[in-house]
Amino acid sequence: MRTAATSHLPTCVWDVLFGLPAEHVDELLLSLLGSARTHWCHLDRFWVAEVNGEPAGAMTGFDTGEEGNPALEAEIFALLAGLDLPDGALEALVTRATALARATPPNLDASWGVENVAVAAGFRGAGVVDALLQHVLAVGRDRGYQQAQVLCLNGNERAERTWKRNGFGLVTDYRDVSFEQTYGTPGLRLHAQAL
Repeated sequence: MRTAATSHLPTCVWDVLFGLPAEHVDELLLSLLGSARTHWCHLDRFWVAEVNGEPAGAMTGFDTGEEGNPALEAEIFALLAGLDLPDGALEALVTRATALARATPPNLDASWGVENVAVAAGFRGAGVVDALLQHVLAVGRDRGYQQAQVLCLNGNERAERTWKRNGFGLVTDYRDVSFEQTYGTPGLRLHAQAL
């Protein structure tokens, strides 16, 4: 999740969002992986590609309606409620989350979502994402979804080429000044394809 959310940026989106030291963010991310409710960052939604028995890449596939951002947000705030955060920390996080929400296109209706796409450094350029993506898209197709979607941070040119190469087309490009000032990129782009 950290690699996927760092993308082409110098700082991981999760680190910026939570505003905590990386080790605390990693603890929160681990908790989210096993939270009670499934969402697009839940361990049960991950597929991992291996090359010669070694993890090479990962991504999630999920129902955008049931397991999208509202489900994840509920789990995040449940986790944060149990922490002893400094005064003003939660309010600052809400401000950063609001900027993120303004720069995030809404999910397409009844769509199979693909997120948390990352490849280990030694395996980049070897077709890991293409192979894994075809598998995850087939899972969505087998579950009856008619379309798939993926979000991409604006400026992640490598990911943009991957989506295009695999049949995705750009649906919309959301941008927000406060998001760019906070996270270091203009916004997010939504890509989709028929399944």
